Amino acid sequence: MSGTENAHPTSTEETPAAPGWVEDSLDRILATLPFPADKLAPFRASYLDCLAGCGRAADLDSAHDACRQGLLRALKDGLDMDAETSRALEQKLEKLELDISSAI
Repeated sequence: MSGTENAHPTSTEETPAAPGWVEDSLDRILATLPFPADKLAPFRASYLDCLAGCGRAADLDSAHDACRQGLLRALKDGLDMDAETSRALEQKLEKLELDISSAI
């Protein structure tokens, strides 16, 4: 064991991250879903990681779309989210992504 298996980035290491306001906005969006926060936590984290990686994408809209579609698919498969809830969530996420794009 080399000791790096449990290594975590320090504040001096550069890792992609979504701005704090994005996390707050996403939390408000996810709070409207009929699922407990603990069940949503892994999906939230994956979506935020995906958004954080989009900053270097040549086509930001396409990258955001891939993140959103991945989240929606995961919620449908993992938590059996219905189509009506999915459509409403998709609209809210699209708005969030537009806000992100305009802030860049």
